[in-house]
Amino acid sequence: MRRGGQIKKFVVILTCASMVFAAAGCGAGGNTQGDSTKNTQTEEAAATETTEAESTAADQEAAEQGMEPEQAALQDPQAWEWDAEDEETLRYAFAKEFGGRAGVCVPMAALSDAARMEIVKGQFNSVTMENEMKPDTFLGNKPNIGEDGFPVLSFTVPDMMLKEIKAYNDTAGNDGRKIMVRGHVLVWHSQTPEWFFHEEYNVDKPYVDQETMLARMESYIKQVMEHYEGADSEYQGMIYAWDVVNEAVNDTDGGMRTDSSWFRVFNSSDFVEQAFVYANRYAPAHIKLFYNDYNDTNPKKADGICRLIEQIKANPEARIDGMGMQGHYDMDFSDVLFKQAAKKYAAVVDEIQITELDLKASRGFDGENTEEEYQKQAEVYKSLYDAVKSLKQEDVPITAIVFWGTDDRHSWLQSANAAGGSADGTRVQCPLLFDKDYEKKPAFWAFVDDSKLEAAE
Repeated sequence: MRRGGQIKKFVVILTCASMVFAAAGCGAGGNTQGDSTKNTQTEEAAATETTEAESTAADQEAAEQGMEPEQAALQDPQAWEWDAEDEETLRYAFAKEFGGRAGVCVPMAALSDAARMEIVKGQFNSVTMENEMKPDTFLGNKPNIGEDGFPVLSFTVPDMMLKEIKAYNDTAGNDGRKIMVRGHVLVWHSQTPEWFFHEEYNVDKPYVDQETMLARMESYIKQVMEHYEGADSEYQGMIYAWDVVNEAVNDTDGGMRTDSSWFRVFNSSDFVEQAFVYANRYAPAHIKLFYNDYNDTNPKKADGICRLIEQIKANPEARIDGMGMQGHYDMDFSDVLFKQAAKKYAAVVDEIQITELDLKASRGFDGENTEEEYQKQAEVYKSLYDAVKSLKQEDVPITAIVFWGTDDRHSWLQSANAAGGSADGTRVQCPLLFDKDYEKKPAFWAFVDDSKLEAAE
């Protein structure tokens, strides 16, 4: 990927933490989106186990970059050491099978449900905050304008979650158990306060001009990056990827979606390109920058996404590292279309992540014959996982699979939603790997040990 001259060389710090998250689930409440190898650890990340000479060289490089020598470099997942207790976990399976992370969406409301969070701590090593890192959380309902004329962001809510992650990681032991964070999302038409786009931050006034909007975008991205990656930040190194732009391409012909205040200001894709310029300008090199979208296997939309990515890459000040295939699929999932789309994306980016995976129920499923539905679901998930492993053999770098929720009870698909990849609320859903009582479903074994599928209850 082309990296702009502004980008800083950075050695990955691995200091992420422990979690006690709880009750409400991903997708519960509000207009929330299921937002919905050349592995993630590249040349900027050295192996943790180094010789004394290598450590000295790493310390010297860190000093040259203004970093503390004790910042630990992140290992290749396939080089992690594991204990026997790790072997029936998603994080172990993913690291061994395709060299990627096992991720899950977690909301703030999950901070007190010990059973649910035992799943997070016991199975995953990547967390995406469901809503807590979206623009409406940082910006708030009403503008708080600083002396420089730009909104002052509030980090109170996401920082509460990061503190818990950080505390967990201090006791997690093996590197593969430590939880890193996917930042989601910097620029998105949804869940961004409408006042952000208007003159004087007043929705009753006209949209601002493009120059003003770009200045606001840059200030926003700069504040986020400085808060989490600045020299004095206690969270430095915890975030390994950011979805820079979410869902900018339409579902019909692969052009830009126009039902967006971002588009209404620019009337073009220029804002997407500039978002990656600013992200590159302020993000350290270890943070991978992603475009993220749903309906990701649709051939026309995939072609449109690739055109957009090529536009971003053509700007020497921009950087884009990966494509986020959201993965809000249903029982008609086609592994053929999935592989075709993944290969298209791999031709234009360094890596791919499945970022919001869930599986809508069969048409006509009424919640009664769950055993049959669970087995069907396991077969579809297995076909997806087989495709991921097959793509690795073809050097298509999928570096994470992130599930959009821990369990069926708390899935956003249980209620109607207008966001991309959502359910219509007309039937019972059972989209995840754990049931409403937090028990493993057959789909879990489709990823961890498919020889147990027949024996799974």
